[in-house]
Amino acid sequence: MNITEEMKDNISRIYLEGRFDANTCASVEKFIREKIEEGKYCFVLNMENVPFIASAGLRVILVFTKELRHKFKGDLLISNLQISVKRVFEISGLKNVLKIFDDMETALRSFKIEK
Repeated sequence: MNITEEMKDNISRIYLEGRFDANTCASVEKFIREKIEEGKYCFVLNMENVPFIASAGLRVILVFTKELRHKFKGDLLISNLQISVKRVFEISGLKNVLKIFDDMETALRSFKIEK
């Protein structure tokens, strides 16, 4: 899993590349945890280059979303899902719990609207 970050306007844009499964979820979890410890609480997870997500990846996203919303008044938004990954979110029912956007710009605007 390749993870890169772009910080702008107090929003961490995290770009993931590769499979998001039991073998890679620990690296994503560690990356986001470090950012939270730095005092960052608003994230957009761009998954344009993630062709597969397993339940372990879904768990990481759900745990951090709940923590950010309830403990820090922040959020973790999802953008740019591939069709196969989007289907996993729909089947799991997480599409109704998480904030999922078609593109990064729409997700970023959502943060500005909420403030």
